Amino acid sequence: MRQHVLTRVDIPLLQAGTFRGPRGLTRLVVATDFSLRSELALSRALRLPLGLGATFTLLHAGPVLEGSPGGVVLGGGCLRKAVHAACRRLRHRPDVTVREELRQGDTLDALSAVAREQGAQLVVLGGERVLTPGRSLGEGSMVRRALRRLDTSMLAVLPHPARPYENPLVAVDFTRESRRALELTMRLCPLTPVSVLHVVDTREEEAALRARGAPPERFLMLRHERELDARLELARFLAPYRETGCELEARLRSGEPGEALLAHAVELGSDLLVLAGPRGAGDEALLAERVLAQSSCDVLVSRHERPAVG
Repeated sequence: MRQHVLTRVDIPLLQAGTFRGPRGLTRLVVATDFSLRSELALSRALRLPLGLGATFTLLHAGPVLEGSPGGVVLGGGCLRKAVHAACRRLRHRPDVTVREELRQGDTLDALSAVAREQGAQLVVLGGERVLTPGRSLGEGSMVRRALRRLDTSMLAVLPHPARPYENPLVAVDFTRESRRALELTMRLCPLTPVSVLHVVDTREEEAALRARGAPPERFLMLRHERELDARLELARFLAPYRETGCELEARLRSGEPGEALLAHAVELGSDLLVLAGPRGAGDEALLAERVLAQSSCDVLVSRHERPAVG
């Protein structure tokens, strides 16, 4: 079905001012295998806002070097160089602790363990874009495996991060999970206007009308009613943030959620696309996998934070 924009509210819902919520991250883990994608992920992570006393962890997992005394893991020297480079980049932040994590075995197993041990708020890794339309990430894709197994918010990095995020787009469906996704975005982009998109999906209702042979005006009435309901619900959803000082732009679009979200991100020139993490293996998981595979910008999949480990 052809996508079309229903409503675009360009007037900020929140007035400019000092952001009163928590800024930046305090527990961040970056996975690296020293590839170009990993270098891009590290470069992006170093541009993310870090809170006071933050911990910035670089993780590498690999096999043990055969015949080495004490079971030396391959890549240790490269990891130390990356840690030293991160320390130089963060030399203006003496309150930030840069950690080195060298683990043996599968990268995802090590990433899950370190994120859990440190109570990480965000895991950053290199993204994977599928250029063939309609294709999804392969079963062996690190990004796909991470989406399915990690309990932590995940940022998949694609283009070269030349500057901090300037045009984030957050997809919301009025659930508690999408509220967390918006709040995490506001934390990462405290001084940047944030576009908030809700997709109105009337395909099932239109199919039922079509099966009953409903007249064309009934389809128009259905779309109008759903648009009105969604606009009011979106206003209520964003109401708690009116006093935070962050500028939010409310947007509505109709159609299939994945296609609408990706198309809107391209139209806005978004450099960050944010959605709530799937709660299971159903349509939400398929949507997240599709966005991760087809997005032309970085994708942040938000999940509820685990409590910090004492």
